[in-house]
Amino acid sequence: MIPKTRGARLSDLFIGLDVGGTRSRLLARSAGTEDDVSLFGPAGNFFRAGPDGAATVLSNLIGRALELRPQCRLRAVCAGVAGAGSQQARDTLAQSVRSRLAACAPFALQITHDGAIALEAAFGGDSGMIIIAGTGSSLFGRVRNGHILRAGGWGFMLGDEGSGHAIGLKGLRAIGHACDGGPETVLTDLLMARHGIAGQDALLHRVYRESWPVQHVTPLVLQAAADGDAVARRILGEETRALAAQARWLAQRGGPMEERVGVFGGLSKSALYMEAMQAALQEALPDWTLHPAQMSGVEAAVELAQALAREQNAPLS
Repeated sequence: MIPKTRGARLSDLFIGLDVGGTRSRLLARSAGTEDDVSLFGPAGNFFRAGPDGAATVLSNLIGRALELRPQCRLRAVCAGVAGAGSQQARDTLAQSVRSRLAACAPFALQITHDGAIALEAAFGGDSGMIIIAGTGSSLFGRVRNGHILRAGGWGFMLGDEGSGHAIGLKGLRAIGHACDGGPETVLTDLLMARHGIAGQDALLHRVYRESWPVQHVTPLVLQAAADGDAVARRILGEETRALAAQARWLAQRGGPMEERVGVFGGLSKSALYMEAMQAALQEALPDWTLHPAQMSGVEAAVELAQALAREQNAPLS
């Protein structure tokens, strides 16, 4: 439900969204003195949710923000959407979002991929590389002439090295190997304690019959690795090295790029993952530095929405 306010002067509202494979986040900022609105919603990866599913996530979050700011008019939206790598995907999604928010027109809308807002968060308009390590994984680099390169982003069936899905899947495989007489791992006991899954039948039922998200096992792998479990540490090392190898390929593909890497996504919040990622990058790109983000992706998105409004002063559509 989009609220309507008549008679009063309305403040402009600028909205940024970071739409990922596990959850989505919205940040809304008004031209007045109100605090920012911060909301969370379900996953909206374009490939996994589809155009309609992703559009529903975006429009529902925007609608909730407008309900919380009935004294505001929607001025501009910038959304970084995982899986929206092609222009066709972005155009399709923008058209669907606009149709769902027709009552809010006119407003400026930019649909981009999550890498674009992460690059902005890390370097502003400057050069460098970013790694997104969440449920899936992808890499983006901006060379010094402004051209953007991409690697990864192949999805869980073809890629997603170093991601929550890849690490969780290897963790489940390690549990299966242990059941078959392979290397023992504390992951077996952790899976039972955390999720109540013990034995082959229960594991098969949960994964195949209930389509259980395997990335739920990733925190267990990180915990086991922190406790010194050899199997979990091997998994973490293998996956971060695979992602770092993609960073090296990306660095070798294009023109001159500032030798710095920013890491985003849910796994970047794990100190242990970042320790392993830094070691892997040191091996793959020894002259590069790990660059701390200047802001979050959703904060960069709302700043891009404000810039979009300035560029499109009138009339917005």
